[in-house]
Amino acid sequence: MSQKSKEEILEEIKKDIQNHKIIAFIKGEKLMPVCGYSRTVVNIFHQLGVPFETRNVLQSEEYLRTLKEYTQWPTTPQVFINGEFIGGCDITLELYESGELQKKIEKALQAEN
Repeated sequence: MSQKSKEEILEEIKKDIQNHKIIAFIKGEKLMPVCGYSRTVVNIFHQLGVPFETRNVLQSEEYLRTLKEYTQWPTTPQVFINGEFIGGCDITLELYESGELQKKIEKALQAEN
């Protein structure tokens, strides 16, 4: 199995962000996040009942490093809505509690129709 180049990984990340209205780059899988912060973000989207995708940043060290360089954000999870980088767990949770996250999601999902 050959390793993907940094350029290939970056293209994959950009394509995922472009192709999914809501995507979270997390530690672990959608059904089994392996850290509390990732679990919190996944639970928020499940509670809202909205369609979302996840990508496991632990698939390779290079994948995680490339994502962090692309976003200039040092931690995971990393959440994107409608192509816009939202932030990590704390910001996503704050937006959720204030109702702003729901507005962003609504707007993103409306743009789909």
